Amino acid sequence: MLLCILSAHINVLYGHTISEKRLQKRQKIALVKADIAYRNYNFAIAADYYEYCCFESNQPDPSTSAHEVLSKLADCYWQMRFYDHAFRVYKLLYPAGFQGATKLEQHRVAELYARYGQYDQASKWLKGIDGYSLKAKVYVDKDSLNAMKKDSLNWKLSLLNLNTSFREFSPYVASNTMFFSSNKPLIDRTKSFGWDGGNYTYLWSMPLSQVNLMFLNQTDDSIGHKKFSKEKAKNIAGIYECGDDKPMKNGYGKYINNPFLQGNPTSKGFVVKGLNKNSFNAGNISIDKNNHIYFSANYNKSDSKGVNRIHLMEGLYSNNKVTKIHELPFGDRNSYSVMHPAINKEGNFLVCSSDKPNGQGGYDLYYAERNENNIWGPLQPFGNNVNTVGNEVFPSLTPNGVLYYSSDQAPGLGGLDIFRIPLKDAIAGTGNPVHLSYPINSSADDFGWTQQDSTGIKGFFTSDRLNNDDNIYGFTDEFALRTPRKSFIEGYVLEKNSKSPIKGATVFLYNIKEDSVYIAKADTNGKYHIPVFNTSDVIIKAIEKKHFNDFLTTHISYVAQPKDTIQKAPRPLLLDEFKVGFVWILRNIHYDFDKWNIRNDAEPILDSLVTVLNEQPVTVELGSHTDSRGSFEYNDRLSQQRAKSSVAYLVNKGIDPKRITSKSYGKYQLLNRCENKVPCSEAEHQANRRTEVKVTGYTVPKKAPEDINPDLFKNGQKISLKMLPTGFFDESKLLVKSSH
Repeated sequence: MLLCILSAHINVLYGHTISEKRLQKRQKIALVKADIAYRNYNFAIAADYYEYCCFESNQPDPSTSAHEVLSKLADCYWQMRFYDHAFRVYKLLYPAGFQGATKLEQHRVAELYARYGQYDQASKWLKGIDGYSLKAKVYVDKDSLNAMKKDSLNWKLSLLNLNTSFREFSPYVASNTMFFSSNKPLIDRTKSFGWDGGNYTYLWSMPLSQVNLMFLNQTDDSIGHKKFSKEKAKNIAGIYECGDDKPMKNGYGKYINNPFLQGNPTSKGFVVKGLNKNSFNAGNISIDKNNHIYFSANYNKSDSKGVNRIHLMEGLYSNNKVTKIHELPFGDRNSYSVMHPAINKEGNFLVCSSDKPNGQGGYDLYYAERNENNIWGPLQPFGNNVNTVGNEVFPSLTPNGVLYYSSDQAPGLGGLDIFRIPLKDAIAGTGNPVHLSYPINSSADDFGWTQQDSTGIKGFFTSDRLNNDDNIYGFTDEFALRTPRKSFIEGYVLEKNSKSPIKGATVFLYNIKEDSVYIAKADTNGKYHIPVFNTSDVIIKAIEKKHFNDFLTTHISYVAQPKDTIQKAPRPLLLDEFKVGFVWILRNIHYDFDKWNIRNDAEPILDSLVTVLNEQPVTVELGSHTDSRGSFEYNDRLSQQRAKSSVAYLVNKGIDPKRITSKSYGKYQLLNRCENKVPCSEAEHQANRRTEVKVTGYTVPKKAPEDINPDLFKNGQKISLKMLPTGFFDESKLLVKSSH
């Protein structure tokens, strides 16, 4: 029995002389106290007793399962986030691998291996856990791991002077003030709770002008992997809960010296009044434009099993004080928690995290809307592009409509990683969240994103990468400081035959969603560059006095990025592209032997011609050619039937039959030597079997393309569609409507 072996070893080592019977009695009492503390979520007390039973007593109680005690001890350390000790105990429990471990224990050990950079082992421990196969694959894919660090030089990180030896987390910036949660003790309150022996969590504030940065060497991967002692004064509690699920018990708490973070913890910042007198933990705030403050807090009462869950509260913030506090209509004291509120500036859209039944996993993200009568609608879950079988927690909303949150299931560097996605895509269930690069994310837990403004160039987040302790970090997007962040679509205006650029051509982009027109002038290379401000179908049209116009239709996307993004137009705008007499070949239109019906593999080629005819006001001749095999008469008839089949296909696609003529050329216009029974390969014969398209005229007179003067429009101008002639963008009927 493992406990017997451990206890015997310690007995010999320290020379215990206490009688076996007396030791067994002590241990039995210790186990009873440990189990009572464990059931009441007093993990700090329970861990001490379990440690005694496992490693300090002389003889374990033979009725007690060693595995059960070690499992509870490991769970205590995990809940308190004493990860070094949790890892030590889990290794004792499962020295040969994950056989026999529960899925929960498997996941925990995997995350511990990832926390210490042992991704190969982390991947093995994730094996067989539903929903984690992709994460396990990424853990052993060096290219994927390296890709998560590709932008590392663009970020500059710093610790903040407000950090102490206690937990500081969940920063929030509003009205030039830094708000944050901390469990550092108050001078006039010594009460602690039993989850980890720490102090209650309170909301603190500090003028943003007093928040100073202490820059780090962010390339040091050893940060966060340093050993830290089992000292109770670390006062670390579970990061998901922020004080939830913890019955309020008296415990203990004291200050310690942290070599990285010196100073009196009570002197840094001010407790927000109105919350400090309540008998619950408070944290994770969000404030709307009317100074309504939203925060997570424990219920005043536990459920029948002693579990004290979290719900959402609202109050009015002014002069570092919260008044008019009331409960929001979310959560269930007896069933599930709702926490981590993120409100939009208008105060009518709320995002939060909850472990409601029937969710995707542990904690999922939900949203709710408040109507004009100030009544909240029900919580609605985000789609499975956001929510996973793991935990999605700590959401935040930026002024430009981006949702940031943390997940421990989506592929990342380990623990909780921060992701972002446009809020509208999150609501619609479309798009994929973007993983923030190292060093924002690390192998530790990273969460609680907030920005100083809508640019996202500077801001703050929480991480426990240093000594497994929550601290608030400042970030600066160095790349964004060097280069303004914008999104563009760009392309070229060229002459079709010469491929030469048409300098000075005027390009009009019609944004259907905005119902606005953006204008650009082609540069010396024929390039145009038009900013993108939203996601929409667009029509892009180029005109120039000496050329016939051209246009194209496409879809543009806008996603806020930390650097400039450029979308390429699907093709150049080709002015005066099709002159009378111009010929091009439609290759790979194959027919079965002695057949003229259009095969399935020929349809895409003919569809490309449909597109051209839709975009260009031309009339064309379709000429069908055969190879040299067979008589002239036979090939004449065959090629004529094949040409007619192509014309019929185009007409069936909506092309006016008056714009198309068909002609049979048989084998009179071979492209190579394969005539008069000259031996040729099948590929050489195939080169002669072709359909040629020749422009025979225009459906409208060839003249100046538009009844407008392009010189009246300037580069970078934005105008109303009403400023252009009626029908200027009539081609919009050709747009394939997107699902957006």
